[in-house]
Amino acid sequence: MIVDVLIAVGVTAELICCVGLLAMRSAIDRLHYAGAGTVAAPGLIAAAVCVEDGVFTSNGLNAIVVALLLALLGAALATATARAIRVRERGTLEPTATERAHGS
Repeated sequence: MIVDVLIAVGVTAELICCVGLLAMRSAIDRLHYAGAGTVAAPGLIAAAVCVEDGVFTSNGLNAIVVALLLALLGAALATATARAIRVRERGTLEPTATERAHGS
């Protein structure tokens, strides 16, 4: 029962991220949903595999490694993409005067 719930929540989370990607208008907003899609659902699916097969089995360890790689590499890709978007929109990575005033 726990495995079914974890998989259902993982699939639901991924579907929400996909709908968010389609619904958002700006690239930065879409990037937030893409980032969530690389962390939330894979973690839940990996947890389901670990509950079903055990953590210290080849399936469990592979699921954990894949989920961690998706989270780490997804975050790195999101950061690089956000920086590229900022350079394309503003021409520089330097903060504007307004951003400096707000501490962003």
